[in-house]
Amino acid sequence: MFGAVKALVEHAGGTLQNVVKITTYVTDVRRRMDFRVVRDEFFGPRGPASTMVEVSSLSHPDYLIEVEAVAIL
Repeated sequence: MFGAVKALVEHAGGTLQNVVKITTYVTDVRRRMDFRVVRDEFFGPRGPASTMVEVSSLSHPDYLIEVEAVAIL
């Protein structure tokens, strides 16, 4: 998922350092530590502001996670 965020930001002429906030929607908040490991691989330990919200479902029944990213370019 963060690979797609990276590609979109780079396509617009930025880098992941331009991402200032991410909001993550998950169907099982118990997996938050797994998510943090992946997030830190892309953004490092001092990444953007981050909010996680547990929801009952996402736009497709097979989806487990959805990420919204805000970048300032």
